[in-house]
Amino acid sequence: TAEVPTLTTILDSVTCAQKGLCPVGGARARNSRQLYYEVHGDLAATQKMVLSVNGTCGVWSAEVHHFGTKPDHAVLVFDNRGVGNSDCGKYEPYKSSEMAMDTLDLLNFLKWDQDRSIHIFGVSLGGMISQELALLIPSRIKSLTLISTRCGNVWDLPSMKILNFIFRSGAIAMTREESLDMIMDILFPVSHLNKPTTKGKTEQDDLREYLSTLPFQVRPAGIFGQICAATGHYCSDPKLESIGRTVSPGKIAVVLGDRDELVYSLRSLQLHDRLPGSELVVFKDGGHALNCQFTEEVLNVMERIMMEGNRAFSSESSAKLIESL
Repeated sequence: TAEVPTLTTILDSVTCAQKGLCPVGGARARNSRQLYYEVHGDLAATQKMVLSVNGTCGVWSAEVHHFGTKPDHAVLVFDNRGVGNSDCGKYEPYKSSEMAMDTLDLLNFLKWDQDRSIHIFGVSLGGMISQELALLIPSRIKSLTLISTRCGNVWDLPSMKILNFIFRSGAIAMTREESLDMIMDILFPVSHLNKPTTKGKTEQDDLREYLSTLPFQVRPAGIFGQICAATGHYCSDPKLESIGRTVSPGKIAVVLGDRDELVYSLRSLQLHDRLPGSELVVFKDGGHALNCQFTEEVLNVMERIMMEGNRAFSSESSAKLIESL
């Protein structure tokens, strides 16, 4: 891999222990790509977290700040193919299963390959990729959390807000401000955006200021590829049953906002119903970007899920020790 100190993100350089461009694909892909990644915290940590989302890794700034400063924690964030500092490739559809193999290549490069060693958190398309990743490496997983996502059992026509954004981003030049306003309108309920904050501002004003700090590069080929991956994702009932069985006794959770307009909450509920042993966590009046809308609450949920995942295997180890005596 190539170290890339000149590539900047909004994430904390103090906690960043390693970053670079990792080649993925190799022999299995027609064209190999490079994924940009960062590891924050302690490279020798036993608490390893993998955070996956369809956008730039900068959206995980709160999680990186929270967990990257905790002892014995390592947080892996990365730009999936088509966004941020990662390669886009030619104009072609992506598949969630291929993107999961990209992630596996990155994990193998980092030597994050120990049994029951990682906590996976996937949001939106990142949650779909995480389902495919769990099928590939269930024995490495301590906990699996699928946020604002779906299994693909039903295809939904996107809302007019989303169709309008797709059309305008692909065919019409938009200013960054116009693009951010359209994105916020998709990701958050209007009631949340209109909430007053400080100095006469609203949540929408504060979010616009935050989102404007994220790396911004609209690449039509990347948008097209990721839309194809999300709309084409399908994790069948037998596959979900396999995830539930093979990740067990690890912790599995499905997290949703009941006012999500990007991935309808009904689809997240169906994912939970089809995923054996999963816990359901519902954020009332929550939109799609729960970690931005309910930052502290989501961090608390993540802490609890990791604790329960760790506890499952400490109990298992103790039981095996007793059996051997």
